[in-house]
Amino acid sequence: MSRMKRLTIELPKEMAASVSDLLLGLEAGAVSEEQGEHGKLLIHAYFEEKTDIAGVITTVKEFLGLLDENAEAVRFTTRYIKQADWEGWKSYLKPVRASRRIVIKPPWEKHYQAEQGTEVIEINPGNAFGTGHHETTRICISYLDEIIGEHPGCSVFDVGCGSGILGICSIKLGAGVSFCADIDFKAARETISNSAANGTSDRVKVWCGSVYCTRKKFDVVVSNTSRDTLISMKNSLKERLFPMGYLIVSGIQASDKQEIAGIYRNSGYDMVSEKVESGWAGLLFNLKRTRKPKK
Repeated sequence: MSRMKRLTIELPKEMAASVSDLLLGLEAGAVSEEQGEHGKLLIHAYFEEKTDIAGVITTVKEFLGLLDENAEAVRFTTRYIKQADWEGWKSYLKPVRASRRIVIKPPWEKHYQAEQGTEVIEINPGNAFGTGHHETTRICISYLDEIIGEHPGCSVFDVGCGSGILGICSIKLGAGVSFCADIDFKAARETISNSAANGTSDRVKVWCGSVYCTRKKFDVVVSNTSRDTLISMKNSLKERLFPMGYLIVSGIQASDKQEIAGIYRNSGYDMVSEKVESGWAGLLFNLKRTRKPKK
């Protein structure tokens, strides 16, 4: 019977999204998260039996800068998984309702029947970050559902698109066009593949690059990345927005939302609202309106 290797990483919650994305880039077949003890998360990454797990662990440590005094904050364990257990893990990933009008399902759920008025998006969970099971993804989709519902035909730019889930959902929700960008070639490739699987290729445009890969402006810009990345992009994201456009940011801990909100307010944004789910947060902004001087 064939086997797989499962690498489990116990780490602080704020590191989870970045590490999950990294593991998928290191050819993990799939990645899942589980609540651990003392506020930590357990990330389970599944690899082919031939994978050099020691090399993967070294890469993760280097990525987090944990080779010195902070190494004890992250723990790694490895075990073999039988094919039957792998099939059991697949049964754990069920269709998930991401917003009022969107359900995300894995490709092996062949006979899922959606209720009337619901759009079903099929995403392979083993290729790039973004399956609808993470709180930050659902927060972003919920915001997109609300905004596009009020502004059908709008344009959307997803910065750091991962699997392409947000761009694909945007089209299914009624956006006119969706542009998706990621600096990871594999993520861009998976976005193209997932878009084709969902019949949105004609309106989902994909770039392998950063926020600077286009000079276009959009009605909605969304970035589900990380605290540090969002801080570094505060001005470049603004350059991609039409004057009355909306900016959705997520991938941040709820404990960081006030800091991010303050930084963005000071950079020319008005905060519209916030959403918090299980310790993760998403924020909705629009550009501050320039007041005309009184005559």
